Amino acid sequence: MQRQFGIIGHPLGHTLSPLVHNWGFSRFDLDGRYRPWPTLPEELAAFMVRLRQTPIEGLSVTIPHKTAVMGYVDAVTELGQAVGAVNTLYWRDGVLWADNTDVEGFCRPLAVRGIAPKKALVLGAGGAARAAVAGLARRMGVAEVAVTARTLEKAEALAREFGVTAVAWDDRAQWGADFVANATPMGMAGRFEGVSPYPAGALGPRTVVFDLVYNPHETQLVLDAVAAGACLVPGIEMFLYQAVEQFRLWTGLTLPDDELRPLLLEALYGNDSPGETEDDIT
Repeated sequence: MQRQFGIIGHPLGHTLSPLVHNWGFSRFDLDGRYRPWPTLPEELAAFMVRLRQTPIEGLSVTIPHKTAVMGYVDAVTELGQAVGAVNTLYWRDGVLWADNTDVEGFCRPLAVRGIAPKKALVLGAGGAARAAVAGLARRMGVAEVAVTARTLEKAEALAREFGVTAVAWDDRAQWGADFVANATPMGMAGRFEGVSPYPAGALGPRTVVFDLVYNPHETQLVLDAVAAGACLVPGIEMFLYQAVEQFRLWTGLTLPDDELRPLLLEALYGNDSPGETEDDIT
């Protein structure tokens, strides 16, 4: 019988997850199917009953269910509990587990590039920022981690939770970060396109910039970072590696990132797909 996987959230829009995981099933000759299941908040309880009855072997979870779904599983990993949100459900010995692979998605691109921040600043205080702060402070053990947001109270709440520093938005450029992660929607295609969340004058050759926004490929922050000679980590890398970790949890197999990356770039940017540069792979 074909193994069932999928993603829940609302809205799902043009999610790339089915492309990734169905390619993975084909790549390893597995009889599996991954599909989108748009799910409103009021439909979550019924869907979780369906998940157990079908059964659905693996599930990706996106907004607005990353916290609420934790109340419908049997167990949550320590990492999922620490982050306070999950994005992956899987079965082990009849137990339905919830985990967070966003942290791996954030940390893995830094590890493969040998990037070890000493003073890291996270822009934003939402779900992506939580994963970034957890990765930097808990997984990587960065000595100094700070979070900043337009609403200082939100930054302070997140900072208290993880034992890091809160920085006022207007003071973010003066904090002296050697690593800047953009976990805000600023720069994203649409009404925020062309806007950078970080002053260009604060960037330099010794700065590492990880813009989690990957549509468009060249956000204003990315353009500013390139112009300043900063080291750049492309935003698509977080999505890529969180998906690789999901697939591993479900199948025990590792998707080859060197094969998956061109697939994602083509899907996102088509004929304008950027080729790998030295900065992308070092």
